[in-house]
Amino acid sequence: RGGRASGAVLPPRDPAVFVECTVRGHVPMLRVDHHHPGDPGYPMPPERYMEGASIGQTLVLLEMEATPTQRLLAAADHCLTAAYQGECPKIDPKELLFMRAAWRAKVTNRSLMDVVDGILHAAKQVRRCYDSEYRESVFPDPTELPPDLAEGAAYAGTAVRYRDWFPGGDLKEMLKGASPEHIERFMAMHRDAGRQVYGNPHRGYAGAYLV
Repeated sequence: RGGRASGAVLPPRDPAVFVECTVRGHVPMLRVDHHHPGDPGYPMPPERYMEGASIGQTLVLLEMEATPTQRLLAAADHCLTAAYQGECPKIDPKELLFMRAAWRAKVTNRSLMDVVDGILHAAKQVRRCYDSEYRESVFPDPTELPPDLAEGAAYAGTAVRYRDWFPGGDLKEMLKGASPEHIERFMAMHRDAGRQVYGNPHRGYAGAYLV
């Protein structure tokens, strides 16, 4: 996590499936992931979100049918903006909003209505700041980010580029909810500037470490 290894114990002769992880010195019989080129879920478009998301891949390996909640989780994890725009089969955007807002309320000790209002308000701000030339809304000041910005942008179906501080002092610029071509341009721009970049054009997100 964060480029730092942690200790792990794995019987040396047992075959293993690695789910969004690696174990130094061991080669898995199968990988379950969707973050990096070569991962089985990496190239999957929104309509194949269950094959893209790690929870969907894991359920297939366990020969289990996905529950409605697991489908919502898979769509949100793999392609949140597309899921909110109705591009994921069997996903109701209203149910998705309720699930996401309920969990956000629980972990932040806010009321459900406060979170829903925050998401809808952020969606309005994103639409108001939309630049049709660059096809994105930009929030460059990390000290003035609207609450629930990323969620609101996904709900609005609008690409948003913003900067934020993270624990440890990292300043990142992120682009979310954009087209594959838009994401690729963003990643190339930061790579050309010598910055560490991550992202997946198929899933509509990317980021770059500025500090």
